[in-house]
Amino acid sequence: MTKILIVEDERIIAEDIKRTLINYGYEVLAITSSGKEAIEKAKELYPDLILMDIILKGDMSGIETVNKINQDIDIPVIFLTAIADESTIQSAKKVLPQAYIVKPFENEELHAAIEIAIVKHEAKIKLEESKAKFESIFMGNPEPSVYLDNDLHIISINPQFRRYFGYNLDEVKGKHIDDIIVHKEKLEEARELNLKMTKDQVYHDTLRKRKNGTLVPVSISAAPIIINNKICGSFVIYKDITKRKKAETEREKVITELKQALKKVKTLSGLIPICSHCKKVRDDSGYWQKVEEYLSQHSDVDFSHGICPDCLKKYYPDQYKKMKKKGTLHE
Repeated sequence: MTKILIVEDERIIAEDIKRTLINYGYEVLAITSSGKEAIEKAKELYPDLILMDIILKGDMSGIETVNKINQDIDIPVIFLTAIADESTIQSAKKVLPQAYIVKPFENEELHAAIEIAIVKHEAKIKLEESKAKFESIFMGNPEPSVYLDNDLHIISINPQFRRYFGYNLDEVKGKHIDDIIVHKEKLEEARELNLKMTKDQVYHDTLRKRKNGTLVPVSISAAPIIINNKICGSFVIYKDITKRKKAETEREKVITELKQALKKVKTLSGLIPICSHCKKVRDDSGYWQKVEEYLSQHSDVDFSHGICPDCLKKYYPDQYKKMKKKGTLHE
């Protein structure tokens, strides 16, 4: 049930409004006739809506009263008044009432105004909550972030953007993002990214410029902000990838060094002439070399010498028999 506070200096009119409200199913919390009392009741009862006359008893007008109430609490207000001159209307608009009804009015007119006022206020609260959530996410983002309008002019930057790029909001607000952090050699690239960013999500690694002129490697994540199927700007995040780029550079260096080392490794391929009797190998110059010498020159191998079982049996038969008997001979 909607709870309403009536602020009206004419008691008879106030009671008539109260009966009308009750008939429509509203709860009337109180009737007051002065601005001071209205402020006290608003803070005490916290009504869902206030019906406020502009002319009140005491030193404060209805407009002044609403202004003071708005400083502490957010309650929708409908002005009910016989005064309809332009200057009064303009003064009333400054305190953002939900409606302005001129007396005398029909009961249906009052009922419609109240219902619309409640809906508008609820929508306002939801919008403010949504905005507060966005601000919280935006300002609390651990990465440098910027909020742009449809023309890519800066609306806001978060604290990390200020620290990372070195700019305060008053230095960049309203300026094109490319004029702030894009180096002249990257302008063409930036234009292509901007075109994509106004239509779809963008992920791109590049360089961007700080206030002191230094270039830093960043990974850009950007997306259009869409409200009611309409693009209303862009949200851009810049992630510092200095460490990643350094690691990539070091990895490329290692790969290059490995490739160079592999080129120096000697390999053997093709047909190798070898003597069928003494087993010497003929090199490219026609000289005969021991196979050990040839392989050492043409590959990275070392040799150790031993005796195979066949030679052991032929040249050292006694040792062969002993080893055969012990089972230490592998043939």
